[in-house]
Amino acid sequence: MVFRKFLSYFEDPKYPSVGPHIRLLSLTGLWHQSNSKIEKVKLYLFYLTVAFFCSQYIRCLMKFDAESLTLILQYAPFHMGIVKSCCFQKDYKKWENVIFYVSSLERDQLLKKNEQSVEITKYIKQSRRVTYFFWALAFFSNFSIFSEPYRKNHENEDGNKIYTQIFDGFIPYSSEAPGYYVSMAIQTVLGHIISAYVVAWDTLVVTIMIFFTGQLKVARINCRNIIKNGEGHENIVSCHRHHTKLVKYQKLFNELISQVMFVYLVVISVNLGVCIIQVAELQDDITALISSCQFVIACLIQLLLFYWHANEVTTESVLVSYSTFESNWTEAPASVQKEVALLGITTNKRLVFRAGPFNEMSLRTFIAILRASYSFYTLLSNTNK
Repeated sequence: MVFRKFLSYFEDPKYPSVGPHIRLLSLTGLWHQSNSKIEKVKLYLFYLTVAFFCSQYIRCLMKFDAESLTLILQYAPFHMGIVKSCCFQKDYKKWENVIFYVSSLERDQLLKKNEQSVEITKYIKQSRRVTYFFWALAFFSNFSIFSEPYRKNHENEDGNKIYTQIFDGFIPYSSEAPGYYVSMAIQTVLGHIISAYVVAWDTLVVTIMIFFTGQLKVARINCRNIIKNGEGHENIVSCHRHHTKLVKYQKLFNELISQVMFVYLVVISVNLGVCIIQVAELQDDITALISSCQFVIACLIQLLLFYWHANEVTTESVLVSYSTFESNWTEAPASVQKEVALLGITTNKRLVFRAGPFNEMSLRTFIAILRASYSFYTLLSNTNK
């Protein structure tokens, strides 16, 4: 009961499917509809977090050592949060446009209480399951990640204590105790903030992909029912308008995520290779081995969520055109039959999401990423021998 009340906090009638994500984005300051003092403070915290992570890149370039680079690669999903949050702020108005379209369409459809509204309720429930599963996965992964450095602290051959960091950004405290623990506290807080950015962006993207899949199913239902109650022409116009807007906003949404997903594609491929090498080298340390395996699995699940739901949108998009001929078009007048044929042609669009200009987000690409990661692992393993 308490858990349900907690989850109900994230619901918002104004945003039927993306309500929890808007709540989380508002908590982090990435979603700012008003110009209140609290939102300004959250934005300042966002700039501070970005500055901290950028200082790590500057220090890595200045020192140019393998240890700093390995640390960045090891926690690459956190660094992707900088890319995702900065791109979200850069394209804030476009994101606002997409989110308002999604929510206004769903509110209007849910009021009708028909077959289409049942389909919408179904995909919203699916979205909630994916969202809360991902949030739980991120929470437990963070618990493991932020406790790992303390387990890795050890003494070297000279008897000096070696302290392990999570991030190598600029913090005005010593890298040795007691300053180390203050530094780790700051890193943990900023790490959780950037993790919230990542989780909010990722689940929002997946939920909007689920929205497009669900709306394409609604479009199929509408196309099957176009010849009904003597309103063939009006229904055809409505179906065409609905599908045209879906195509328009799918292209806009693809534009918003394409560059980010390309960077993510490159980073996660390298990151998986590095993590697999660490798993191979940590066979004697069971605790660290479990932590590394958990991190690899979390990265794979995160990647699979994107590519699975992107693939679902593509699959559903090619079925809309066929649904027009599942209607009772043979019973309609000749003029309406011509309009049905035109509707079948205009809805014959294959909608795809792309990671950059070349990579289509699909299950086939996901398998190719796994193969590339394994090849990277093999290359590095042979190099280290």
